[in-house]
Amino acid sequence: MNVYDNISGSQGGYMWGSGWGTAALTAYFNGTNSVTIIPNTNVWNAADNYWVDTNAVPYSGAKWMEANFYVDAGASYGGQTVTFIGDVLTNSLMDPYISRAFIKEFRSGYAYVGMSTADLESGSPFTVTRDIAPGNITQYGFITTGPDADPATVASLGKAVVAVNNADPSLSALGSQALVEGQTANFTITATGTAPLHYQWTQMTPTVTNILSNGGRISGATTNSLKIASVVQADAGTYSVRVTNTRGTNIAMAQLLIVPAAQAATNYLIDPGFEQGTFAASPDAGWYPFNHAAEASTNDFYRGSLTPVSVVEGTNCAYIYSSGANSYNGIYQDRPASPGEVYTANAWVLTPIEDPIAGGNVCYLEVQFRDAGDNPLLQYSSGMIDTNTVTSTWINITPTNIHAGDFSTFLGTSPYMVAPAGTAKVRYQITYHADAANDGGGSVYVDALTLMLREPVVTASISGSQMRLSFPTLSGPTYRAYYKTNLTDKTWQVLPTVVVGDGTVKTITDTLGATRRFYTINTQ
Repeated sequence: MNVYDNISGSQGGYMWGSGWGTAALTAYFNGTNSVTIIPNTNVWNAADNYWVDTNAVPYSGAKWMEANFYVDAGASYGGQTVTFIGDVLTNSLMDPYISRAFIKEFRSGYAYVGMSTADLESGSPFTVTRDIAPGNITQYGFITTGPDADPATVASLGKAVVAVNNADPSLSALGSQALVEGQTANFTITATGTAPLHYQWTQMTPTVTNILSNGGRISGATTNSLKIASVVQADAGTYSVRVTNTRGTNIAMAQLLIVPAAQAATNYLIDPGFEQGTFAASPDAGWYPFNHAAEASTNDFYRGSLTPVSVVEGTNCAYIYSSGANSYNGIYQDRPASPGEVYTANAWVLTPIEDPIAGGNVCYLEVQFRDAGDNPLLQYSSGMIDTNTVTSTWINITPTNIHAGDFSTFLGTSPYMVAPAGTAKVRYQITYHADAANDGGGSVYVDALTLMLREPVVTASISGSQMRLSFPTLSGPTYRAYYKTNLTDKTWQVLPTVVVGDGTVKTITDTLGATRRFYTINTQ
């Protein structure tokens, strides 16, 4: 248990921590099928103002509790990619109580490295993955935060129930998907258990539940592999597969998001205006929150006021706020990318006068290029929205500052973002960072986010007697430079240099002559 100060119903500064038993954290097993996690009541003492705020009506917890219920695997997973999966039977925890699955990483001696988490969503599976460095220590389990609670009223605060030792049949995780209209959706589940196994796929939307059957564009509705050809907007929703045998039943679920074809041609992001109204189950399927201090859809009132929320486009926007000193909160999504691809990006951000970003807090847009192992290779970031930013005004921010994959080594500025060698995906992220020493609170609203895939941009410069043509390349194609002395010429003349793309910026040179030249770069 780690104990923090409780500052106006949110996590304050760290005070102390120690090892507690499961009954005190509080967590308990129900037979062999589930573990139940509830808010902490172990320290409640109405006669002790250290633990209970007796000035509040009714009394409330004076400390912010962080219960870590976990397995310590030591260094046995060092140098490996570790995945922690499970199924959430129910999660009825009331705000501000939060429980999440985690994988933590420590160096030898337990010097903290970092943590990867996943929210526990009622009736859904969770997946946490983290690359553990060689020799490092791994812990995995559940972290539950919130004020210490009154045992007399704790039942009203809800609970999280997670399946353990899943009954026969057991199921693999089911991955969510985001597809462009016209593509084919394939969902496959791996089930183990007593034969025979029976399958039934179902589509669920906010208004309709469809038990699927074979026919038309749908096949495999009663097998372990569902296929939907030429997807359309109506195919979007949550897909579940129910697997039964003589021993029991198990269910796995995943989301399918459909990107309109027109949007895919102009904006690489999924749901750029938050019109879906919900977060996705994974960053590959749409907007994914980190550290739980964000709302997917806000179209009612600014915090603490009766002023209606304005939006840039559509009907919705996203709301991001602080979860305590030195916290990082926000939203992101991952999209496939290749070395040498060129992007531009921007976001509209507003900090309301009713709850302005304050203290040392900042919000910014960052675009990260990552490899197949999810390691950051390059980061582009925008200027900061902070306490000096004009309130109640939508401001457009663009990432132009370049940093190395360590997020700190400054490499310069550019209006274009070029995917470096080794890129497998691009991460678009809105980050709200609360200052450790001066968390003044506040919030931001974001809307109409864009990530545009551009044609490679050629830059020209003169070095001595040489014209230098520089351009980003994709891995694989060959590049050649052509020129004309007049734009009205019917044919282009070719320069002899041939460049093979490898995802880096390449340069072709040409000797300056007495006449002007117009250049173009062609690929094959």
